[in-house]
Amino acid sequence: MSIERAEQLKEKLTDKFVVVDNTIPELRRFANWTGKVRTVNMSCRALVEFDGPVDIGWYDINPDYLIVVDGPRPKAAPAAKAPAKAPAAAAATEAKPAAAKPTAAAGKSPLDAIRAQQAAKAGGAPAPAAAGAKLSPLDMIRKQQAAKAAGGEAAAPVAEAPAPAAAAPEPAPAAAPPAEKPALPTTGPDGKPLSKLDMIRMQGAKKS
Repeated sequence: MSIERAEQLKEKLTDKFVVVDNTIPELRRFANWTGKVRTVNMSCRALVEFDGPVDIGWYDINPDYLIVVDGPRPKAAPAAKAPAKAPAAAAATEAKPAAAKPTAAAGKSPLDAIRAQQAAKAGGAPAPAAAGAKLSPLDMIRKQQAAKAAGGEAAAPVAEAPAPAAAAPEPAPAAAPPAEKPALPTTGPDGKPLSKLDMIRMQGAKKS
């Protein structure tokens, strides 16, 4: 009997589009899908393939819980994606000033401003800042140093009198030459020449 019943159901349901009875709790997960009956097994249960997005399996379902339909149900259109930017946000973006980054000087490209600053450094003067531009701490220090240098050149320094040359040290007094020994007389009181012996004696008497 079951074989005959299975054959009858196979002829009736094969390749038919069906939907499930969503009042059955275990079949509610298929409520939004349309299935296609591939065949009926010998247990008289229909093998249904649903048009789920990722589910490609066949499910054996009691034919009493299937409802034959003419074709697949139309699928709900996917929700429209939100625009990347809201109109108000886009308008605010367009309203922003084009020159978001500070430029070195009006009407000059960043490269020209850098070259002008380097030329000013080479000349010893700081590069002129753009009108209304805020100076960096380094530029302020350079400006102060340049102002000090300019003020020092404007006020001529008082010529200082040359320091007097150090007095040359007085030369030390030369040592007095040793007193010359008095010449010994070569003649005696009587005018006669003295002998060497007499001269030695006279010299020894003077020393003593």
